Amino acid sequence: MPLYHLYGLAVESDFDCPELTEITPDQAKAHGYETVLIKRADAPLTLPEGQQVTGWMRVTWDACLYLIHDTARMLVERPDRITVEMLPGAAESDMRAYLFGTGVGTLVHMRGLIPLHISAIQTPDGVVAFTGPSGAGKSTKVAELHFKHGWPIICDDVAVLHPGDKQPLLHAGMNRIKLWKDAVERFGIAHSRLTRDILREDKFHLHAPEMFVADPLPLSKLVYIHKNGALSGTEEHNEQPRGADLFTVLSKAVYRPELCVLFGRRTEVMRTLLLTASKM
Repeated sequence: MPLYHLYGLAVESDFDCPELTEITPDQAKAHGYETVLIKRADAPLTLPEGQQVTGWMRVTWDACLYLIHDTARMLVERPDRITVEMLPGAAESDMRAYLFGTGVGTLVHMRGLIPLHISAIQTPDGVVAFTGPSGAGKSTKVAELHFKHGWPIICDDVAVLHPGDKQPLLHAGMNRIKLWKDAVERFGIAHSRLTRDILREDKFHLHAPEMFVADPLPLSKLVYIHKNGALSGTEEHNEQPRGADLFTVLSKAVYRPELCVLFGRRTEVMRTLLLTASKM
């Protein structure tokens, strides 16, 4: 069974995961990666003891069942298992879009790690991450810097902080960037390299391992992009909020923050973010 790297974890999967980098057991051991399992369901998935939080989500203290419309049911179980039931006619590529977002993001929360909704790039002055509301242009900004300067990308969409790290390292692992149609045309990306986003007709996924860094790197700067695309601070990426303002921006960057409340982790997460802000 293939073994992959994602967010500082080793992923053993029943499904092919072309968006991830395949690794060997020896590599996983050398990096100290703990293993999580992604299994194919052999029976319909249920969580009868769970509380219905939304029409598509049931939870207990150690499990979460998602119903992804027309695509899959996904049972996430603390600390190391995601089971996927494919629905008739659905494509595995569509399922993986939810698996590596909502599914693994939930498991990361359960494991006491902190997923951040950011896009980040390695510059000569250190790693710069961009955060802000969906659609503000985080991915476009990172792609622009990559194509303009040749700087490698750390992540697009999500990276994870491990509270046990001595410095705030960004653990990523997805070799994919999501771009709107106008950005694809501006950067001259061939459509043969793209797959269409299942939710947004004018958005595309570019799978490009050569554009990405494999190893975790320390977060140096965090820049907030407003909905209109304007950067907080200067016109470039050489300033970031400080002190309480930086903590606020970090807090807003947490991916699926409602899960912190559901799993009773809000105080723990805030403590880690305070420490992270103090080290940047």
